[in-house]
Amino acid sequence: MPSNPWEREPSSGLPRPGKVVMAALCLVFGLWLSFAVGMNWAGVSPEVFALFCGNAALITHGQVWRLASAPLVQDPSGFWPVFGVLVSLYFFATPLEQQWGRKRLIGFLCALCVVPGLIETLFGSFVPPSIAHSFSGAYWFGGLAVASGVTIAWAMNFRGGSVRLYGVLPVSPRMLIGIVVLSPLLSLVFRTPPSEGFLGLYSGMVTGFLLGGGTPSPLRRYWLNFRLNRLDAEVRRESQARKQRVGRSPLKVIEGGRKTDPRDGDGGRGPDGRWLN
Repeated sequence: MPSNPWEREPSSGLPRPGKVVMAALCLVFGLWLSFAVGMNWAGVSPEVFALFCGNAALITHGQVWRLASAPLVQDPSGFWPVFGVLVSLYFFATPLEQQWGRKRLIGFLCALCVVPGLIETLFGSFVPPSIAHSFSGAYWFGGLAVASGVTIAWAMNFRGGSVRLYGVLPVSPRMLIGIVVLSPLLSLVFRTPPSEGFLGLYSGMVTGFLLGGGTPSPLRRYWLNFRLNRLDAEVRRESQARKQRVGRSPLKVIEGGRKTDPRDGDGGRGPDGRWLN
């Protein structure tokens, strides 16, 4: 694998997105543009936008579509949040699709959409609102958790590569992971949780590592090791049980066959004079 994952691209240096990445870019940008134009120019009510946002109480009461829709809708009041998500998908998900293939990337992106919402729902359902509001708003939305997970996965798969921050400053994958992990702490210091929720962001990072941090993924390696240990333990139990059954059995095994060693006085005969077999 080359140190620069995009050195196979044309001389422009820009990666060529695959079909999965292109579909994700069009979906995110299309939804953002629709709500931005609708809410700022056509008088669309914010309540329509809220129908797609995550909310712990509403999700637990059956509105489960919010788990998948919340990461797809971006802040319609500005451009930079959606721009950050699009850039992350474009630059980091494109080489992942080239390396993994479409099927794995689709499953990976779906997990990044759903898992952070599940964590936010569980947190909001069991933690008092006075505490939960310090980590997440009543409604959460935005794709930064997905972008963070994709970035972590790229950094784990292309450890010899590099990326230029703002197109100028070269950043190694290790430095990139540090930036992604530490940046949300600033919002926690000022008690201004991101629109995706503080736990949602870190859930996306952990999901990106567990499902995308190598081939096979760390989660799959843990599962295979678990199954292997289970099988080894089962073999040991079966072997021990067999030894116990043999020890309790009244039957004995007598060595058979004619003895050809001339030093054997009985010539391979038993006590009754018959050949042992």
